[in-house]
Amino acid sequence: MPTHAADGSINISVVTGAAITGLTAADGSMNVVTSPGTIVQQQHPCGARYVTNVAGGVVGYYAANGSMNVAVSPYVATGAVRVTVVSGVL
Repeated sequence: MPTHAADGSINISVVTGAAITGLTAADGSMNVVTSPGTIVQQQHPCGARYVTNVAGGVVGYYAANGSMNVAVSPYVATGAVRVTVVSGVL
C-alpha cells in the first residue's frame, strides 16, 4: 500500500499504543494514536504520531495540545492534514 491514497490524503493506521509500533506500519501507512485531549508530545512512546480528529472549521496543522490535526473525507476542516483511515477507528 502506498503512503498516500488516490485522492492525495495520507493513509493512516490507528493503533492503541499498547505495543511498540514505530511511525510506519508494515503496509506503508502512518501509525497514529488518537490524542487523549491533554497536552502531549508529537509522538506517542510507542512510536506512533498523536493526532486529533477535527470535524470542520479553520484549524492549524497542530492542535493546542501538541498533536497533529487530521480530517477525514469529506475534508471540511481547513488547515488539517487530510487522511484516509486504512485500519482501526479514528
